[in-house]
Amino acid sequence: MPREIDDKKTRKALRRLARAKRAATESDGDDTRLSEWEDEFLGSLEERLEKFGSAFNDPDKGNLEDALSGRQSVKLREIEKKAKGKGRKPMSRGSGFKRKTPTYSSRNREINDDLPDEVVATPSETASPGTAPKPVAGFKPIVIDGGKLKD
Repeated sequence: MPREIDDKKTRKALRRLARAKRAATESDGDDTRLSEWEDEFLGSLEERLEKFGSAFNDPDKGNLEDALSGRQSVKLREIEKKAKGKGRKPMSRGSGFKRKTPTYSSRNREINDDLPDEVVATPSETASPGTAPKPVAGFKPIVIDGGKLKD
């Protein structure tokens, strides 16, 4: 059973094809010139539209009432833009999954930042067990009665 395609849609598609061909032949630039494949594509579309009224037969490829399939319409639109000199835009590379902030910085406070440098002990300054700690300048120890010091 043949499909019923509206004659208006077929004529509209044929006019679009003719306009795209005319615009490509009238343009001067090398970028706007149609490739061999694009020229053959437009010719085959025109031939099928004149013979069958539609350029596709598979119902999965587009609306059965239309003269061109979805992909054919997209490609024809690209050819029309190329003929006007606009061409296809390359896809942008984007930034991917890179960090938006250059480095990680903790939002927590460092408790040793509030103390003066003399009070903060580094691991090399800490006394090993069995040795007396070095007194810090300006520090006066509190003496408790009855305590014994080991030597």
